[in-house]
Amino acid sequence: MNYKKEYKKYLTSSILDTANNKIASSSLITAFAVYLGLSDLAIGIYAVLDTITNMLQIFAAPLFSKIGQSKLVVLSNYTIYRLASVGFAFIPFISDNITIRTIFFFIFASIYAVTGEMGYITFVNWRMTLIKKEDRTKFASSKNMIKNTVVMAFSLFMGVVLDQFKASGYELNGFLILFGIVFIIAFIDIAIRINTYKPEIECKPIKVKESVLRPAKDKSFRKVLITAGINRFALGIGTMYLNVYLLRYLHINYVYYSILNIVINLSDAIFSKFWAKRAENREWKKVLIPIGILYIISFIMLLVIKENYSIYILPLIYVLMGCANSAYDIYDNVAIYESSKENYQTSYVTFERFIEGIVTAIIPILSYTVFKENENIISTTFLIAIIVYIVFIVYINKNMIK
Repeated sequence: MNYKKEYKKYLTSSILDTANNKIASSSLITAFAVYLGLSDLAIGIYAVLDTITNMLQIFAAPLFSKIGQSKLVVLSNYTIYRLASVGFAFIPFISDNITIRTIFFFIFASIYAVTGEMGYITFVNWRMTLIKKEDRTKFASSKNMIKNTVVMAFSLFMGVVLDQFKASGYELNGFLILFGIVFIIAFIDIAIRINTYKPEIECKPIKVKESVLRPAKDKSFRKVLITAGINRFALGIGTMYLNVYLLRYLHINYVYYSILNIVINLSDAIFSKFWAKRAENREWKKVLIPIGILYIISFIMLLVIKENYSIYILPLIYVLMGCANSAYDIYDNVAIYESSKENYQTSYVTFERFIEGIVTAIIPILSYTVFKENENIISTTFLIAIIVYIVFIVYINKNMIK
């Protein structure tokens, strides 16, 4: 195996994968949901659905220990995942009824989320068995930086296309063009992965009980679980209605919406090398505490922002959030896997995702029950995120070590 050649191929496919995922789930599909007329609650649930399905990770380890992680198995699941991401484009042709549109939206969203989460661990194992340990922070940094450049270019293109087609009365055609591009990127990504070397992975039989108990009993790993859980809850509840807030209540157009996506990804890319360097010694406190501070400042600004001057403040907020995202990406790509016991990484990584899923599942329940009668539901979610990130900082300061 030519390591440098395979490293470049896997890096390229990872960039296409994460860029496509960011493009589809974070901006395009959300904007499309607004176009389809889905309710604020439905769009908010979609925003956290991907993380809720993390609970399925607990079954992924036992499943793949039985069927194996051959390239055929991994890429078959991945192909279904990518096809689901463009399935949304057919919804307007199925019905004009909002209820039916919502049902089909969540059918495609569920397939997209489930196959994405079930296949997550297979790509973690592929990456970690192929990429040398000394190259992992560099890999994460390079992937994030280039991925964000791709996302920025597409975001600007998306905004221009949608605004132009909306102005001419053919908004749907604009969305169909963009979904077509998402499909092409996915096709290229899969073609590269087919031709990328995949190390053989020994799959020892794992039971669901074992995949839960082993990492749960590991005291050092509990800190990783608690850190991930607190962050996921705070970020999930704080951003659940963010895109709805921008498009429906601050009344920003598609171009400005796209510019904000460019800003957050540019910030992510710019700070990626800084956080990778800061994480070289695995002193995670130096990475995690700034994350909490950056998000607290961001949500405070969102809490007090007014529509008449939002266009001046939102870019700063997105710079701060992009910087925080960049820091957590480094932690998520490296710390969780390296904190796992050798030969049991699959169980550890899937259990961490399972915990994130449980935590995130609380968010739509709160939205539908506790917050349902709250007229200031969006402001309330920002406030809760601020409080939880304060807890996050306190916990990291007291407990986090290398």
